[in-house]
Amino acid sequence: MLEAAVISGVVKELEKVVGSEFVSTNQGDLYIYSQDMTQAEPSWPDLVVLPKTVEEVQATLRLANKEKVPVIPYIAGGNIGGLTIPLKGGMVLDLKRMNRIIEVNETDMYAIIEPGVSFGHMKAYLERHHPGLMYTYAFSPPSTSVMGNALLLGLDNLSFRYGSASHWTSGMEVVLPTGELVRIGSCAVSEGWQDRDPLPDLAGLFLGWQGATGVVTKIAVSVWPKPKHTAAINCLTMDMDSAYQLLRTISRTRVPDDIIGLSYTWARATQSATETNVKISSYPARATSPGEPEFVITAEISGNTENELKAKVEVIEEVVKEELEGIKVLGPQTSPSTTAQYPMQVLGLLSSGGGLTWVGTYGPMSKWLETVKKGCEIQDRHGFTRSCYTRVMREGHFVALRWLLPFNKEDPDEIRRIRELCTEQLDMVIDMGFIPYKTPVWAIRKLEERADPNWVELHRRVKGMLDPNNIMNPGRWGAPQE
Repeated sequence: MLEAAVISGVVKELEKVVGSEFVSTNQGDLYIYSQDMTQAEPSWPDLVVLPKTVEEVQATLRLANKEKVPVIPYIAGGNIGGLTIPLKGGMVLDLKRMNRIIEVNETDMYAIIEPGVSFGHMKAYLERHHPGLMYTYAFSPPSTSVMGNALLLGLDNLSFRYGSASHWTSGMEVVLPTGELVRIGSCAVSEGWQDRDPLPDLAGLFLGWQGATGVVTKIAVSVWPKPKHTAAINCLTMDMDSAYQLLRTISRTRVPDDIIGLSYTWARATQSATETNVKISSYPARATSPGEPEFVITAEISGNTENELKAKVEVIEEVVKEELEGIKVLGPQTSPSTTAQYPMQVLGLLSSGGGLTWVGTYGPMSKWLETVKKGCEIQDRHGFTRSCYTRVMREGHFVALRWLLPFNKEDPDEIRRIRELCTEQLDMVIDMGFIPYKTPVWAIRKLEERADPNWVELHRRVKGMLDPNNIMNPGRWGAPQE
């Protein structure tokens, strides 16, 4: 924590920059930023500041760099990784007031947005002003930041085609820890924000870094033509081996826009929560009834015409019936698409105790089956309901795999169980070749222990070059040795 005299001086200077109503050291305000829904230990900031403009962000970082005040960029705080909890006190830089959709380019199909633009905001804006275009939705509430999801390499409902959300980031504007402003991508040399190619790509200095190298104040993301016809193809698999075969087979048709798999026990629990508005938790484990399926698998498809959509449905139905003869599967059954919905609104119902965490990873399709089995067996052993969620990424070149865990934050014993389960699952997935994403700090340390030392050192050198006073979200990626 900072000394009182330093805090006082910084607050006075910040009030000149953003106005006194947007700087606070009030304990009630700081409490909000001291914790999140995960099992991460609370840790308090010394102050919070809410800038509105790029110039205010620049002035704030210049001051923080001069006074060596830690800065934690913050938008919505719902990342399920404890990524915005201050590790060393300092200043939370809350960017939610920067919420403009600056431009939507119809022809080149990109939108330039600020950090505070949410998925819900983007969807409503496009429907009103650009009804022929759409953005994706994440497996998270509509209040999730579009920029935050992209910078943290999250996934969306087009990840089957393109991979993580970072891949449809075509440009960015960044304030460096020392206050300089830089643009990356075509916008650095022209007025267009259409792509990062063919320039040397510097976006990797900021993508995935959890705010440890700078503050992104604008980002360009791809938008897409809205399909006229959509459908969902659903299958219930009776065991994990069948689920694996089905995921691989449907992926290789290259027909879907999205492929998702979910533990049946979890899907049943969330459906019950939605229908009854009763909050639930994943502990203690919910029993599996005899003869119940193991996985629900959904392929989202679209077409420009009804005939194209029908043809795509027929391709998947034929492949499932002919190539997967003998596997234990119910379906395929075609239903209305859920693409226009926000499936994780149900998260508000899941936890009776306010807690939610996960072990979320990306890894090889070839290791999916063994990894899923081991991860679910760990949940069984710790007494939690099987809650595996998987998404096929970039047409099957890799997969997202995670176990969602609502829990009671008021129960110390349940928190202990959660920590033990997550630690065991993380060790297992790393052994299997899966890498955690939106990586909490305790998982970063585990990766650094296992990684090539030269890889770790390179991170430290990049961090030191861009952030010589180590003020940006210190203690996370690129943290110097202590």
